[in-house]
Amino acid sequence: MTKSALIPAEAPAFEGVDADLVVRSALFLAVFLSAWISFHPFASLAEPPLQITEEIDRTKEIGFSFLFVLLALWSMFHGAGRMKVLLRPVMIATLIWCGLSVLASWQPSLAASRFAVTLGNMGMAAMVLLLPRNTRHFCDLMAAAVLFVLVVCYLGVLLTPQTAVHQATDFLEPEHAGSWRGVFDHKNIAGAVMAQFIFVGLLVARVRSQLLGMTIVVFAAIFMIFAQSKTAIGILPLVLIVSAVFEHTRRPLVTIALAIAVLIAQNSFSVGSVYFEPLHNLIDSIMPDPSFTGRTDIWQFAVQHLAQRPIIGYGFAAFWGTAQVVYGLAGTSNWANSATDAHNDYLDIALAIGIPGLVLVIVLIVVLPLVDYFRARAVHEPDSDPVKLFFLRVCLFAIYASCYETALFMHVGGPRFLSIAAVFGIRYLSVYRPAV
Repeated sequence: MTKSALIPAEAPAFEGVDADLVVRSALFLAVFLSAWISFHPFASLAEPPLQITEEIDRTKEIGFSFLFVLLALWSMFHGAGRMKVLLRPVMIATLIWCGLSVLASWQPSLAASRFAVTLGNMGMAAMVLLLPRNTRHFCDLMAAAVLFVLVVCYLGVLLTPQTAVHQATDFLEPEHAGSWRGVFDHKNIAGAVMAQFIFVGLLVARVRSQLLGMTIVVFAAIFMIFAQSKTAIGILPLVLIVSAVFEHTRRPLVTIALAIAVLIAQNSFSVGSVYFEPLHNLIDSIMPDPSFTGRTDIWQFAVQHLAQRPIIGYGFAAFWGTAQVVYGLAGTSNWANSATDAHNDYLDIALAIGIPGLVLVIVLIVVLPLVDYFRARAVHEPDSDPVKLFFLRVCLFAIYASCYETALFMHVGGPRFLSIAAVFGIRYLSVYRPAV
């Protein structure tokens, strides 16, 4: 096997300073901190949000564009050709289908803008993994980024709770008052990111320092609990169990089938409960809120409108929040038309690019990473095996949490950047042998 994306390189040193290491580390931290903290941390939720998504966040656009250019320039001189392994037939077919959905969208300019942003973030997720010199450097950088975000979140709760904790004065969802959100816009985003931080802590504990790793785990878990994110709290143990099966099994096909069966069960448990009376009755008997905090109305609304454009969809990320949905459908639906997303990424993807596009995305983001994990694991490397497991856990969390939230590739920031980076990371490790 050849060397991987995590390749040691000869670095110029100036008066004892390893300039190459500094550049790699600074770029890596800048990208992940921007993805997690964003360019508008501790945003006030007291003001009514913009109803129409045509508005562009110029600060975010400029910030991510600047980082993309820096990463692209760095990659040009540091083996950008390694990213060719990501351009699989399914990836190419998915991007082409997304492009067709843009042309057929009821808002082509909005869909094109969203598609361009997503392509840029996918490119950044691919390039940022080239920055670490080796496995240990990757772990050190992830630990540094996570610790910084945790400190900022806790300081926010202590010093500015009005913008780091949901308030009864929030314009939307004042019922979340008291739930921690830190630098994030919503408690569920905070919960998902904290689950990812727990995976980082477990990685650091195995590769670098048990004390440091478990410190990350404990503080991320505490924050997740106080965020009261039911999805993250419920999905986390499931991911740890399924990933443990992956780590120790010798039957890849059976294990992959098990992981996909769990995904099908989760979607049946959620969206399926709207349409299958026995499932609804079962959920009603075991859950205090069988509506999944109002999600069932949104799922029903989404499925009804998916049935109207099942092949090509409404355009890439161009359904929720558009004038046609917020105002045009207001008289014919319930409050669900004002939702910001379907609270199920598979429905969101189908609404955006149709059912054929959804099938392509499932193959690309669900099936292939699971296959790639076993390909990567075929070469047993004690120093890098924890990284493979880390990427697997992030992928599993994304595909399971997506049954109730938005955690996959059509959205930017929060937990989604690491999710797509994990898909690429497993692919790199399935082809290349990492430096340690």
